[in-house]
Amino acid sequence: MSKIVNVDITMYGIAEVLNWCHDRNKGRIPGVDTLGFKKMQELLAEKPQSADYFTLDQFWKKKVTLPLTEDEVSMIDRCLYDIPNLDNEPLPQIRHKFWPQQVGAH
Repeated sequence: MSKIVNVDITMYGIAEVLNWCHDRNKGRIPGVDTLGFKKMQELLAEKPQSADYFTLDQFWKKKVTLPLTEDEVSMIDRCLYDIPNLDNEPLPQIRHKFWPQQVGAH
């Protein structure tokens, strides 16, 4: 069993990870249906339905700590690198801006 890594990430970061690893993946990289990904989907489902800018801004900036396995972290890193390359698009900024440094150094 993989070691658990606590990752601090914003809700916007979660949305970006799910966009690349789940929505745009289209089955090219397997293993994105683990508990960590399901937890991210649950957190994103809490998005306010209001159109109020302040409320939405606070939601997207909210930081959460996700307990992810090392395998999930490497899977996310792979998705954020491979999927844009397969689609011939620039790498998402989340790889550098939102992803905690201690995770990338494993």
